Amino acid sequence: MRTCVALLPDYASEGSDNIPLHKVGINNVPMWRDDFDGSRVLTNQAVYVSLDGHNGIHMSRLVEAIMEYDGDEITADDYLLEAIAASHEVDNAYWECKWNSMWELDGIQSIKFGCNLEGTKNDGNIEWYLTTVIPYASVCPCSAAMVKETHGIPHMQRATAKITGRIPNNVDLGELMVNTLISALDAVGLVPKPLMKRPDELEWCQQASSINLFVEDAARVVSSSICNMYPDYVVVCEHEESIHQHNAVAICRKGEKLL
Repeated sequence: MRTCVALLPDYASEGSDNIPLHKVGINNVPMWRDDFDGSRVLTNQAVYVSLDGHNGIHMSRLVEAIMEYDGDEITADDYLLEAIAASHEVDNAYWECKWNSMWELDGIQSIKFGCNLEGTKNDGNIEWYLTTVIPYASVCPCSAAMVKETHGIPHMQRATAKITGRIPNNVDLGELMVNTLISALDAVGLVPKPLMKRPDELEWCQQASSINLFVEDAARVVSSSICNMYPDYVVVCEHEESIHQHNAVAICRKGEKLL
């Protein structure tokens, strides 16, 4: 059936001398993809392009570009960034994919951690970044020292280590993600577990008594543990204080591009 769609006005495509915009696009796009271990996960995606010389963009084209990958494995695919940029005939494009992954701890239970894969295309230069958000626990060294002689109880903190690193060339993303997770958990020492019986809890607390980390300490040890994995990275450790209404944060970076 013939329609008159071709005769409808296209405001977005009209020329404009307005201020250029660095990023215009869409976010919070749900889509099923396969995790690095093959498991099916629900992702949350964002897609952007630069805008210069026109009133706006055609956002449906961005949706079409990522729908081609519906159900596929999550990968750092340069062709996806090229397709996003080509959809609007621009040189700059950005794609982000967020999801939660699981890692088996002891053959019985797993730990959940956040993942974020970002790709940027700027004037032909493509770079990829991986973010992992890793939960852990900490005992405050200050309170541990103060109550040592009085047999008191030091306060504990739930914590996260957010690691964003520029992905090296020719690296396996799944291995990089797992190695980052394991190295960070080994560095901080205390791993939250969904299931603990009383003997497990006793063992965990005995271990915790010997692992006391300020947020500054945590940022340093996590940074050291992943230093050789990424050419450029930022580590953000955050401790949820149990006796204050604020959180404690420490940031460590390598290189000059990320902060």
